[in-house]
Amino acid sequence: MGNTTSHKHEPTVAPDNDHYRHASPPISPGSPLTYSPQIPMEPISRAEDVTANRGAPEFYGVAGWPAQPKVVPVVIVWSHGGNHVEVEGSFDNWTTRQPLQKSGKDFTIIKLLPPGVYQYKFIVDGEWKYDPNQPAMFDEMRNVNNVIEVHEYVPENLEGVSGFEPPPSPPSSYNCPAPVADDYAKEPPVMPAHLQLTLLNVPPALDAQAVLPRPQHVILNHVYCQRGQNVQALVIGTTTRYKSKYITTVMYKPKARRRVLDNNLRSDA
Repeated sequence: MGNTTSHKHEPTVAPDNDHYRHASPPISPGSPLTYSPQIPMEPISRAEDVTANRGAPEFYGVAGWPAQPKVVPVVIVWSHGGNHVEVEGSFDNWTTRQPLQKSGKDFTIIKLLPPGVYQYKFIVDGEWKYDPNQPAMFDEMRNVNNVIEVHEYVPENLEGVSGFEPPPSPPSSYNCPAPVADDYAKEPPVMPAHLQLTLLNVPPALDAQAVLPRPQHVILNHVYCQRGQNVQALVIGTTTRYKSKYITTVMYKPKARRRVLDNNLRSDA
């Protein structure tokens, strides 16, 4: 009970949220007076508990502090020229400057950061600058700093979560008939059904001011002939799109001209 009581009263003062708003957790646990975690902590294990759980993988850090969060590699790039480029930010509470390595026309650096939101700024040839092509924000002093949000690393291979998936439903729970070979032996239609929805085949509206229906995207840039034998002309139409508007062009060719030509050919023969 002595160890538990002393540990309970170690962090007596909570940290100021404004002070750590743009600062990352320290690399080492540090002193409880300078950094107190905002997560529950396990009590210090007694000697007999440590002996009994020697093979357990749990680790609570030094003096009962939780283990440090996992770090994520982050690439910071400066691509706006310069001879010597450094970066400084809230990764370590704006205390150190780190030089960037030149690679072609760009300057890069790889930092290992815990998940969180950080502000940073570049020092290009001794002058403070920020990258206008990257996310930026104003700090308390109305200075413009670049900002980066580091997320926890999620592996692309999710096979490890397959054990948490529910088992598949038994085949007896399905009431739909299974497909048979005859369903795949049918010939496809000569023309897809959606190609019959061209504007040439839309029945005429009773109101002359009626708006035509919006054509489907699958019928654009195709040439269609109007159905029916009542029209004494060959009607060909096509629909194209210009930005948000649709343009339908209809061309008429009289059928009587074809008959006159046929009669002339017969008379000449």
